[in-house]
Amino acid sequence: MDNKKYQIVLKKPLKPDITLIEVYAPLIAKKAKAGQFIIFRVDAEGERVPLTIAYTDKEKGTVAIIFQKVGASTLALDALNEGECLHDFVGPLGVPTHIEGMGKKVAVVGGGAGCAIAYPIAKALHEHGVEVHTIAGFRNKDLIILEEEMGKACTELHMCTDIGDYGFHGFGTDMLKK
Repeated sequence: MDNKKYQIVLKKPLKPDITLIEVYAPLIAKKAKAGQFIIFRVDAEGERVPLTIAYTDKEKGTVAIIFQKVGASTLALDALNEGECLHDFVGPLGVPTHIEGMGKKVAVVGGGAGCAIAYPIAKALHEHGVEVHTIAGFRNKDLIILEEEMGKACTELHMCTDIGDYGFHGFGTDMLKK
């Protein structure tokens, strides 16, 4: 058995309650596509929790997930450090986002931690040659995540904050209407 199986190779806090980790899982990294997810368990007694795949690195054999610390399982996941291993990391699961035939121009809209789900879809579409306008909404500037990554994964990025302290003043849906 591979002694690095499901090892956390990178742990990066994005915000106090949101964390990104990369897990060594080469078979999943090789097959995963935008819109798919994994299911993890921290230990043998832990619950099975699904999370969207944020991105993969086929060369390193890693799969990145972004999670918000909201319950016992995500708190237990966040307690693990680089070098430690997950008990289970299963995937890729689910039907990938349909990229072929999406058209020439699309809008991808995400809000808050949901931008972790919107990002891989925008990236895949952009890499496929689609003109992607990403709209990312947050309550305020302090809660923004993945701005740089989303900026590279689209043709045009529209940042929105509910209170107007950064980017467009209003909800992402208001920007979409505009």
